[in-house]
Amino acid sequence: MSTESPIQEAIRTQREEDSADEQPFASPPSLSLLRLGYFLLGLAAAGGIAGAYLREEYTLLFLISLSAFALLGMLGIVIARVTRSKLIESQRGYQARLFIRNLELQDMAMRDDLTGLFNRRYFYERLQRELDQAHHYQRSLAVVVLDVDGLKTVNDVYGHKAGDLVLAAVGRLLLECTRTCDVSARIGGDEFAVIMPETDKSGAFAVARRLQQGVEAASAIEENGRKHKLRVSMGVSGFPWGGDDVDQIVQWADTYMYAAKAAR
Repeated sequence: MSTESPIQEAIRTQREEDSADEQPFASPPSLSLLRLGYFLLGLAAAGGIAGAYLREEYTLLFLISLSAFALLGMLGIVIARVTRSKLIESQRGYQARLFIRNLELQDMAMRDDLTGLFNRRYFYERLQRELDQAHHYQRSLAVVVLDVDGLKTVNDVYGHKAGDLVLAAVGRLLLECTRTCDVSARIGGDEFAVIMPETDKSGAFAVARRLQQGVEAASAIEENGRKHKLRVSMGVSGFPWGGDDVDQIVQWADTYMYAAKAAR
């Protein structure tokens, strides 16, 4: 499943536009060739003027001089226009690359480095936006919060690298078990959450069961022929059945999650 953020979508769109602009139109003459022609024309004009002067053909001298200045002036204008065109093209390319880089940095700021999921800050910002939309259009909204049980034991027994692998695996499974429109995030050390727009209570619990089964079926660490199975505790909440604002919704989801953990 995709976790493309609005910023990533803007980056992709900008790159597609840049590629579309690269059409097979005839390229302008090379600036270096124009300058070479300018030099040769000036050299030829200087030779003609010198020859006419030495032969004292002043009428011819005047005509050659006038023609040479006119041609050199016209070629100078062409060179100036080509130079300006290349500068503008270069500036636009630089601005496009700078724009994309800034978008990439913004996207990095809302990502969790380990899992590639969205981070805690983006989760709350996005949840507020989705809740505003749910209020406005009177639609359902669900949130699933899950905590990896026994991660401290994994870190103590197998090392933190193994714990990181578990967290990364959980992140991948969340993406596989959710829709493209859902927002998966790592909101704490071993705590994850999923925002599910237009999902009612029964749908949220169905997704939670599927997530739990998927994670627990896959999240196992093997060492010396022994497998250490991992489990997750989950809590579900949403609008309008689980709260009316972001804090209430997350609080109820946390409450159900800790109750599920205590019941194990």
